[in-house]
Amino acid sequence: MRSVLHNNRYWLIAICAALVFFGIWELAAHIIGVDAILPTFTSTVAALGGLLSTGTFWGAMGASLLRALIGFIVAFVLGVVLGITAGKYRALAAIMKPLNAFMRTVPVAAITLVLAIWVGSNVLPSVIGLLLVFPVIYEQSRSATENIPRELEEAMDEAGARFWYRFIYVYLPMILPQVLSSVSSTFGMNLKAVITAETLAYSLHSIGIQIYYAKANFVFEAPTLFAWVMAAVVLSVLAEAGIKAIIKLVTSRVSVAVTA
Repeated sequence: MRSVLHNNRYWLIAICAALVFFGIWELAAHIIGVDAILPTFTSTVAALGGLLSTGTFWGAMGASLLRALIGFIVAFVLGVVLGITAGKYRALAAIMKPLNAFMRTVPVAAITLVLAIWVGSNVLPSVIGLLLVFPVIYEQSRSATENIPRELEEAMDEAGARFWYRFIYVYLPMILPQVLSSVSSTFGMNLKAVITAETLAYSLHSIGIQIYYAKANFVFEAPTLFAWVMAAVVLSVLAEAGIKAIIKLVTSRVSVAVTA
């Protein structure tokens, strides 16, 4: 029993920390005594339980997750392809530099209002997620490509290997594990940006629009608002854990293929 507790001590610490946080939340809410300022943790959990039985809840969760995944996948593919290419061709790296700087620094709220007119409120959240994730993946891919040993490049030059052959059989297998390990934590940020965009753009069938509706009736629906926020947090944690598991599997297989 003692060994089991020792092996899982960090999980136990995390659980205890969460319980302490929820206890402080409950106590603070009772002290304030006004749901419109801070609903209790128990009323929030009860509101979340009520949402779980509705089709609206699952539809919103699924739609927001799908938008986040679409933006993440597109950003990953574009970031890896352009990052590797820019790592080998400095002209492309120079072209991408101001564009990448723009995507890193542009305020989400400002660009959301503009893009909502161009692409529509339902497509917009995926675009916002793409703009957030792409710079990270691009920079990681470019940096990893630039660090490929010069001796390997010279050997491929002597063999007359074309760029796309190098890209598929050398660059991609070599940099993919490094890029995957460094971007696994970006999905949570991506989902937060997607939900923020959904709220600002009034995207239908989304967590964001449900948060907006609850905020509009905050005096009467404060527990519901907090329940939606809690649901978004849980969704982000579960999705990020799933992506990390997939990345770990892909990375191990790619590493075996490279060493073989």
